[in-house]
Amino acid sequence: MSTYILSTSNLPRRSFEITHLAARKPFEWLQKGWEDLRAAPVAGLSYGLLIAALAAAFAYLTMAMDRFYLVPFLFGGFLIVAPLLSVGLMAMAKHRSEHDPGDTLSLVQQLAVNRSSIGLMGIFLLLVFLNWIMLSNLLFGGVYHELMPMYEQVRPLPVMFLESPAFLAVYGGIAVVLALVLFRITALSLPMLVDQRVDAFNASFASWRAVGENWPAMSLWALLIAALTTVGLLTYCIGLIVIMPWLGFATWHAYRDTLVPQPPQPSGAAEVS
Repeated sequence: MSTYILSTSNLPRRSFEITHLAARKPFEWLQKGWEDLRAAPVAGLSYGLLIAALAAAFAYLTMAMDRFYLVPFLFGGFLIVAPLLSVGLMAMAKHRSEHDPGDTLSLVQQLAVNRSSIGLMGIFLLLVFLNWIMLSNLLFGGVYHELMPMYEQVRPLPVMFLESPAFLAVYGGIAVVLALVLFRITALSLPMLVDQRVDAFNASFASWRAVGENWPAMSLWALLIAALTTVGLLTYCIGLIVIMPWLGFATWHAYRDTLVPQPPQPSGAAEVS
């Protein structure tokens, strides 16, 4: 085990113990997330329906504006903003474990406590999302010389990869690096922002450390998130109605099992690297 100490001017500084996780731990998180969904099906599925409707509307508007070729790239973009969309679900899971499930006022107050830091993280993810779409557009146009192809000219992403190994290498390489960096930053930072009054930078650093120290379990967790979200998108977003609340609840348990808040540390204590 190791300890992450918040880098703030507030004394005494708070610290979080980083647990060393078993490689199969993500399956336990999925099980606990499913139990949360079964305990609150109306709230969870209603939240999932809103996210699915938003994703479907986004794809529909993209096609309506003759940008159909961008839809495959939007799948990757959705993975970028999905953690932000799940903040309310993480709050529900925290609320269920610590408060009366019927106390909706307490749930709203809980989300409002750290709204500025959550908002800052949201702005960061939205900027990454917008830049990802623009970069995808530029890469597509640079390789295929088709900035605005017709509907009948659009090929599935695997077909484009087979047609151009250069496109596969450049686009795939950028996508993998971006996915790894964003996952390390957001995997635990967003539930931490829901749970603790902490700034977005400290939450990101804590997530980066914890994910790096538990790469076998976190690699499996990342693959499970990507696989389940892809299934949800490929079912014309219908599967997202169940998958998004399931993953949102499970993410809360991933955070609780990995970053454990410790009692305030005396001001003179040394930091653990």
